[in-house]
Amino acid sequence: MALLQVEGLTKSFGARRVLRDVSFALDEGEIVGLVGTNGAGKSTLGDVVAGITAADSGAMTLQGHPYAPLSAEDARHLGVGVVQQLVHIDPGLTVAQAVFRGTAQAGRPQEELRRQARVLLAEVALDVDPDTLVGELPHFVHGLVETARVLAEDTRMVVLDEVSAPLLPSEVTSLHAVAARLSRQGRGVLYISHRLPEMLEVVDRVLVLRDGRIALDSRAAEMDPVRLAAETVGEPVTPPAPRIASVPAPVPVSAQAQDVPARTTPRLAASDEVALRVRNLRVPGAVEGVDLLLRRGEVIGLTGHRSSGVREIAGALSGELPAITDELLLHGEQRSLGCTDDGSLALPVYRPDEDAYGVDPGETIARTLTQEAWGSLTDLRKEIATLRGVIRTVHEMDVKTMSIRTVFGALSGGDQHKLALARWMTASPRDVVVLHEPTRGLDVRARRQVRRLLDEATGHGTSVVVVSVDPDELAECCDRVGIVADGRVARWIDTGELAVDAVRERIVEAATAAA
Repeated sequence: MALLQVEGLTKSFGARRVLRDVSFALDEGEIVGLVGTNGAGKSTLGDVVAGITAADSGAMTLQGHPYAPLSAEDARHLGVGVVQQLVHIDPGLTVAQAVFRGTAQAGRPQEELRRQARVLLAEVALDVDPDTLVGELPHFVHGLVETARVLAEDTRMVVLDEVSAPLLPSEVTSLHAVAARLSRQGRGVLYISHRLPEMLEVVDRVLVLRDGRIALDSRAAEMDPVRLAAETVGEPVTPPAPRIASVPAPVPVSAQAQDVPARTTPRLAASDEVALRVRNLRVPGAVEGVDLLLRRGEVIGLTGHRSSGVREIAGALSGELPAITDELLLHGEQRSLGCTDDGSLALPVYRPDEDAYGVDPGETIARTLTQEAWGSLTDLRKEIATLRGVIRTVHEMDVKTMSIRTVFGALSGGDQHKLALARWMTASPRDVVVLHEPTRGLDVRARRQVRRLLDEATGHGTSVVVVSVDPDELAECCDRVGIVADGRVARWIDTGELAVDAVRERIVEAATAAA
């Protein structure tokens, strides 16, 4: 008998059908991966199973009994827990209180909670004091706090919805250890992720959700990342093309109009012109003696463990943290750090945050992507051109929507991310920018679209610093990747003519060695 049996689930939001006759089973002790493009319905399906959203029709059973939770809390009482990528925990709670909130153990003496919390936090590789307030923690670790909570609950099944998206490879390993422990205990796990190579390492079976339907149900041992990526988008996936020094041949208009599997034309190599030169960058207590050189049109990546100093380097470049440097040149002009005068360096920075990606979730797509204040356009031709530009962006980014009048918050998380980044890149006035995790939580097709966005920007001379924990993102987007450890860049990896898989392996090996 299956632990969870799902039969004929359907779900619509307005005129858009998100789930179409979805049926599958999950056995006790089984870890099932769920993948699909952004907007395919993965999170909606996870929400239905976890009681966050009710299906329009269909039925579920849990251990042979009818299962129709009225809320997430009801689902937990019935034995199904969930950990979401964007977790909202009361910032006034201590970590220990957050781990045990809503559980049968919540009323135990605080010292007992602290002691048990330390054990659970160690299991998810989260090194924090249980007395720390949740509001003092970086948001990316909230998912690990919630994962520790799952271990404290008496659940029969757990939904992990994109929990690995903001995690380092070592943290993902710990998350997989938690999933394996749940499996050994006979609990079931529904593992939703876009990080396909890592997901295939831990799941027993994989489901591909395409256009709201289960398009594939396969043993994980029979799949590999390339084949699974192709199954996810429903077409062959071509590896990203390398940089070249000469101008590539133009793509025929007929080819541009088609939904081609991938960019087959090589990208232009960065020029020899230096856009940014930093010598001996120091951030007190975090960064010691970092040298950076960024060429015009180049994309460099920076990665490292949480305490490596990588975030502080980015914070110094964006002017958010006080820093010192022996030399700082922007296009050959002397600049300063940690100052407020006109000569200071404060690079524009993009972060996919937890609140609708920095835009109003109640605003329409059209208003969100319009740079001018709404109602300020007095020229009808200019207004028409602006709306055509909005439609073109929505089409090029393959956003799943029925209208540009759809409110931004109704889009899938991936579609929100793509449009927010496109909007930010268009509005950013500077030619050297810092991007934090530009493809986080995106499927293989959406990652390709973001890379095209970066290619267009670098083709016009923009230089980019990508800060990320995802080795696949760094391998796909960057020309060089710096591994940061102990406040210094321990090694640079030149992606050159290497295949993405080879670059990924080198990044993981170097990051592991530098830890």
